[in-house]
Amino acid sequence: MSIRQKKLPIETLERIDDLCAEFERQWQSNTPPTIESLLDKNISDVEQEVLLAELVVLEIDYRRRRGETPTKQEYLDRFPASTKAINDALVNDDKPTGAFVPPTVARLSKLFPSLEITELLGVGGMGAVYKARQEGLDRVVALKILPEEFAHDVKFALRFTREARTLAKLSHPNIVSVYEFGNVEDTFYFLMEFVDGSTLREVVRAGHLTPEHALTIVPHLCDALQFAHDKGVIHRDIKPENILMATDGSVKIADFGLSRIVGNENQPTALTRTHQIMGTPRYMAPEQLEGSRSVDHRSDIYSLGVVFYEMLTGELPIGRFAAPSQKVEIDVRLDEVVLRTLEKEPQRRYQHASQIKSDVETITSTENPALARTVISPSDRPDTASTPSPNLEQQELAGRLLLTRRQLMERVEHSLRPLFRAQIMQVFFGVALIFLGAQCWARNMDVPHRVVCGVIMHVYGVVVIGCAAHVCTKIKRIDYSKPVDQVRGSLHRARHAYLQVSPVAGFPWWLMWIPATVAIGFDIVLHPNSLIPSLVVGVIGLTMTLWLYLRSQRTDNLAAEKWRKTFAGRSIAAADLALQEIELARIE
Repeated sequence: MSIRQKKLPIETLERIDDLCAEFERQWQSNTPPTIESLLDKNISDVEQEVLLAELVVLEIDYRRRRGETPTKQEYLDRFPASTKAINDALVNDDKPTGAFVPPTVARLSKLFPSLEITELLGVGGMGAVYKARQEGLDRVVALKILPEEFAHDVKFALRFTREARTLAKLSHPNIVSVYEFGNVEDTFYFLMEFVDGSTLREVVRAGHLTPEHALTIVPHLCDALQFAHDKGVIHRDIKPENILMATDGSVKIADFGLSRIVGNENQPTALTRTHQIMGTPRYMAPEQLEGSRSVDHRSDIYSLGVVFYEMLTGELPIGRFAAPSQKVEIDVRLDEVVLRTLEKEPQRRYQHASQIKSDVETITSTENPALARTVISPSDRPDTASTPSPNLEQQELAGRLLLTRRQLMERVEHSLRPLFRAQIMQVFFGVALIFLGAQCWARNMDVPHRVVCGVIMHVYGVVVIGCAAHVCTKIKRIDYSKPVDQVRGSLHRARHAYLQVSPVAGFPWWLMWIPATVAIGFDIVLHPNSLIPSLVVGVIGLTMTLWLYLRSQRTDNLAAEKWRKTFAGRSIAAADLALQEIELARIE
């Protein structure tokens, strides 16, 4: 059995981690110890094999940083009694190969009885994230589950324990907090802070992120990276998906060090495998893509530069790319900041994230009217000779309003979903009417009243489908990324369309049930004793309904709007209310 398939308790892994941490500290202080000096003769053979394997990997890494070229044979000769452990340590074949299937909520509920797991939030290359509630502490948390392929790998278990203990110590307002970590029935997990908001990817994709908002976000990212780098932690996977924008306006970086835990840092060939998200290499520093052993915190600075460029321009800096100021109207001094973060050589980049923050804040706070300032769009460009730059507080407010607008627009969209689904059901109903009418007249060509009723049903079914399709089209044409007045105009057109076609499809049913009953086979409804009362009730009902409808269309009637809302239904009323909230908040 390979040492990677042996299971050790968490306490043992932590002891091994402490020894490895001490080994690294001594190397970093230029007093490297020998591996032999740390091998404890009092531990079990299995623990000693795992410790030896990890120490060998660490020593090789530090020796390569010094320019040495250690070989596997050197360690095989050095530890002849541990050949299997050396071979296992230096073979990197533990990458997952199967498709990751996230556990069901029901299964996780059994594994974590202290949590009330409510929903799956998302699945990515490094696991799945669920929303849950800790009933004892009455707080909402995020539960991240790592792929089960690692469950029987003690090498991964040790790496997980080492990195997770470090991540749990990263307490910063711009870093997602790790509350707890561990392994339950071969399932590795993190219990983390739940951030109510959106990923930066979603915000960029929505098209609402202005340069002004981007300059609000970057200082927070710099603070988080500088804090982590000071603690010796490198993220290795900075990208919009790992940047969260909370509804309270805060910005947080998620998944710190997770790429190292799952063992894919400096492994460009692994990025196309099942567990990796295509596109991540575009955010990686050149030295990461080359698999260089010299990757350090400056790789995060390069990735931040890619994100910065994308936030400003909406594009990725690929190939021979233009400076940001050539794509959008921003202060030209920002070009130097962005391009310096994107230098291919690490030594030519910013050496610390705090330097980026300092330069960005200096540029955005400049009061010199002769200098160009970041603006939202050419049409909204302020007079730079008289309008001062927005301060950081105003920019943060703009960032919060951006998320608030997005959430309210989502409410508008969600409010219309019941109406849209109802129209889809109406289409199926129309198809059923067509089928019913066709079988009625097609099979009874010699029976006049059945032919007439069948044709009526057939035509009515077509009308019902046409009305539903018209409303669905109007709803789908609403572009929620447009200004509020344009969204309101689209909603008004959808409402108008619904009010127009609803009488055509719905009101005739006061009488249409008669041919429908005949089409089903109950000709008795045509008997005078049944038909005449039915027609009288139908005509009265149709007349009253039409009268109320026409009354609601009168603009001189104060109660007309109330009736129009009644006829339009709850979906459109809820959507209209959400739009009113956006307008009251003065969010454009």
